Amino acid sequence: MSALSHSALSPASPSSPGAKRLVLVAMDKGGVGKSFFTILFVQWLQHRAERGYLAFDPDYQNSTLTRFVPAAQFLDIRHSENLDRIIEVMAEQPMVVVDGVGSQQRIFLDWLEETSLLTLKDEMNLAITLVLIVEEDKDTVHQAGEAVSRIGRAVDWLVVKNQKTMPTSRIYDNSKARKELLNCGAKEILMPKMTDHLVLFLQQQSFTIDRALESDELFLIDRQRIVDYRRKIFNQFDSIKEILLP
Repeated sequence: MSALSHSALSPASPSSPGAKRLVLVAMDKGGVGKSFFTILFVQWLQHRAERGYLAFDPDYQNSTLTRFVPAAQFLDIRHSENLDRIIEVMAEQPMVVVDGVGSQQRIFLDWLEETSLLTLKDEMNLAITLVLIVEEDKDTVHQAGEAVSRIGRAVDWLVVKNQKTMPTSRIYDNSKARKELLNCGAKEILMPKMTDHLVLFLQQQSFTIDRALESDELFLIDRQRIVDYRRKIFNQFDSIKEILLP
């Protein structure tokens, strides 16, 4: 992996003043809702962020984020040095969001360590948030534990309990991983299950929640369901905005 240039790692310049934030969705297991979370998060940013941001989609096989959010840019992390692009962009943008991709958690964590970004971030006025999505299974909990064991308190942690398959999170709640994360100041939110036929509607149309609400194809009751869903998830983002915004 190539090292970042000195200029890319220098403190915030006059052309890009103020605090910066990098949000990485770092989870190995596929199908746990990484892109769904990122799409919801980008929607929230469109409503809440007072400064600019850029979203990257590293999934070269599915590219879900760019399908739903055309303004997102593709980032091919099969060549890990391409992650340097994140820091280059932050010379212009105060915030960068990077969607997750299956089996690539190690690439993100290796890059954070090998570029010394975890020690240079204070000099750069940069905060980093790692997002872990857990379900009621041992795989996601184990991966969350591995991540916090490597990185510890060097970043802000957000644990998203995905209720897509089950409304409980007992495996995570009773795990050593959770204790370690809470000791590192982790925040936790719920990602509620959306009604199946509404998920199908969004997928078929490649609609974000906001675009769905602009559509005349929704029945009144379904429109209200989507409004309620957006309110619930946005309220949770609002409650932890200190680790989500620059």
